[in-house]
Amino acid sequence: MMYSAVAHPLQCFTQPNVLKLTKSISISLFYAIILCGTYVQPVHAEQENFVRSVFVRGNQSFSQKLLLDLMQTKSGKPYDIDKLKEDTKKITRFLHAKGYIYAKVSVKPIRIQNEDGVFIRIEIDEGVIGDITLTGNTKTKDSIILRDLLFQEGDVFVEADRKESERIISQKPFIGAAKIKTELDEETNKVNIYVSVTEFFSITGAFDPGFNSQSGYFLTQVKESNLFGSGQGGEISYERITELEEKPRGLITLRYRLPRLINTHWNFNGEYIQKREGDSWGVEIERPQYSLKSKWSAKLGISEQINLIRWYEDGKRTDLFEQTLHRSSGNILRYYGDRHHQNHIGLWIDSYDTRFVPIERSFGSEAALLNRNIRRIGIIFGRKNVGFYQTRFLRRMGRDEYFITGSIYNASFGYSSPIFGSDRVESYAALSFDSGWVSRNKFFGTAYIAYIASFTNKIERSVLESRWEMFLMDVFNTGDIYRVDTGFRKNGLFDLQQVFVAKYRTQMQFGWSGQSQVILGSGNGLRGYGVRQFSGEKMMLLSLESRTLCGGDFFKCLNDGLTKAATFVSRPFFRDRTVDLGLVLSLTVFADFGYVWDRSSTFNYKDVKRSIGFGVRGSFARVDAGIFRFELAYPLDPPFTPSLQPQLFYGLEREF
Repeated sequence: MMYSAVAHPLQCFTQPNVLKLTKSISISLFYAIILCGTYVQPVHAEQENFVRSVFVRGNQSFSQKLLLDLMQTKSGKPYDIDKLKEDTKKITRFLHAKGYIYAKVSVKPIRIQNEDGVFIRIEIDEGVIGDITLTGNTKTKDSIILRDLLFQEGDVFVEADRKESERIISQKPFIGAAKIKTELDEETNKVNIYVSVTEFFSITGAFDPGFNSQSGYFLTQVKESNLFGSGQGGEISYERITELEEKPRGLITLRYRLPRLINTHWNFNGEYIQKREGDSWGVEIERPQYSLKSKWSAKLGISEQINLIRWYEDGKRTDLFEQTLHRSSGNILRYYGDRHHQNHIGLWIDSYDTRFVPIERSFGSEAALLNRNIRRIGIIFGRKNVGFYQTRFLRRMGRDEYFITGSIYNASFGYSSPIFGSDRVESYAALSFDSGWVSRNKFFGTAYIAYIASFTNKIERSVLESRWEMFLMDVFNTGDIYRVDTGFRKNGLFDLQQVFVAKYRTQMQFGWSGQSQVILGSGNGLRGYGVRQFSGEKMMLLSLESRTLCGGDFFKCLNDGLTKAATFVSRPFFRDRTVDLGLVLSLTVFADFGYVWDRSSTFNYKDVKRSIGFGVRGSFARVDAGIFRFELAYPLDPPFTPSLQPQLFYGLEREF
């Protein structure tokens, strides 16, 4: 007789199998009851028992193990209601310290009927974002601003995301200030976000017929930093430059910027410059590390430039060369770490072909510019320990400014070879250190040091460069006299704020004799002297300034008058819109100390060139049109003119 290998269905319900099935169903229901919290009997404080198990629910940002390690209450240990309350507070403090400021933690001790021990369920609400409301933008499309937020509806709110989003939005050229406030909606138990921005008048122009004793200059410019509210920018300008002993030069410049290509974080920048000596152009596509949460960045650029290179000796131009430069470069970097402590490593390539054609040569000149064809490939790595400090009136006038605090270290090494198409085998190294620090919101300082070297079997040439700045902010604790989002404060007829500034800069070239030189004069900070009066291989410059920012009812009335005039002029183009220019003025007293030397001489403090002076600087803080200045400088050590013969300068610049 044949028997089937498959048991009859009813055989499954023998007594042993029924007991196993019943136990399995009981265990499943048991865990379902724990997770769902149904059919439970609350545990009262007077009940003495042990902890059967601890579960965490609602945690999205931190693991269950990390949160359980913070608790004294553990599985298998005696149940203590007081320790459990303290554990709840400890987890709450931990989440708040990590920036989850709306996080809530609750505990539900649960007793299962006919089961020994207490089951503890930790409920975590990290603070989910509800509605996001945007105000203050009259031209810019909502999506252009909201896409730069580091959070969306439904995300968990983190305070660090709010602060960094403020910084990212404030750095847009058409936004003067951005504030992000939050509020917990008790009905929905969600965090509502309120974003308010202060827009600049994005269409700006410049007309500068400036001239002084060293040169003549004419500029007319139209710039739009927010085309049709899209965040795209364009510029067209015409410059005419006349310098002593040179023919006038005319330049037509076209620039276009397209941020966030196809709603990504890639940016496009293009430039075309028409010159008498030849046209120049450049194209760059870049994905910056737009946020400290971003894990990678990349850049690729190509350009062709035709420039006039001038060689100076004893304050006079001796040689003139036409330079043709073809360049392409790119890099990609990967970041590891958190917002404040990061390491990075990456690859880079750099290719440039430089050709010099002499136009004018002087007998005895040391100029010996070399044609080069360089193809380099290299690696870069570094570390940053950074934060951001927000302030005003240090480099701009009225706008919110963000400075990096902490330290950034970078090291880059490259290699060029005929295998890549280079004109010779050459190694390359660059080391840099950048830092910033704040003390009691009164002193702010920055420092930058970089060393770059090219070498074969020896160091062929190198450059050591350093910059240092120190700001003593709001010396007499008077507070902000002006903000672009609130305007002038009400503090009497005249309201003043004092800032002291010290800036030091040096550049030292080694092995560049006849190939490159450093220039010092009024064109780069030594006010009162010629534009390029001093030349050599090494340079230092120290500038001291006392800045008195002007506010109060008097200057408010002055700004109100200009606002009415600007609104009237723009009414045919922008109806029902007030054009608030935000005029801010500063009185400045300064002293400069500069020195240039070369390999044939040593540093001699008696040869340091000095100047003193005073002036007025101003800016239309709500219009991104630069900073205008009028300054009278007195050279104290002029080589050709009597001492204290003043030099007048007026024009535009980008930094305060």
